[in-house]
Amino acid sequence: MKKCIALAAALLCLLTLAGCGNAPVPEKSGTGAIPFRGDQLYAAAYLGYEEMDDLSFYVETYLDGEDPPIHYLSQGDYYLIIPRYENMTLRLYQSDMETMDTVLRYEDAACRPFIVQCNVSDIFADAVICLTYETETAEFSPYISLQDGSVQMGDRGLDITK
Repeated sequence: MKKCIALAAALLCLLTLAGCGNAPVPEKSGTGAIPFRGDQLYAAAYLGYEEMDDLSFYVETYLDGEDPPIHYLSQGDYYLIIPRYENMTLRLYQSDMETMDTVLRYEDAACRPFIVQCNVSDIFADAVICLTYETETAEFSPYISLQDGSVQMGDRGLDITK
């Protein structure tokens, strides 16, 4: 009799566990949906030249419907930048193609996702983005490679371009 009860209990447990696999798994949304790896400090997406494409996809998928602010440096490419951690410090610099001087254009101690329009020239990236989290800093200039057309986001970033 004890064996039958034990067998019935084991069968009930197996049926209960088998049903767990059919339960809906909640999908991640917002920045939690970004598949960051290792030491990546930001995600970035190329949105287009002079006009933005697919911004609504990124806003709905990664930004919970909130439109990010836009920083205009020059009439060129649009890039969406999403910091990995809250309260990252942002410094946005603009480089001058003629003098090679770099000027701080914007600073924010609690950076949120943003869009930058930059790179009026294909051969000169005029935006320098500096993101700092605690003791780690990532500095990069987003651009489109003239060699193969790929989006270049720096070595600490994740390209989420569709």
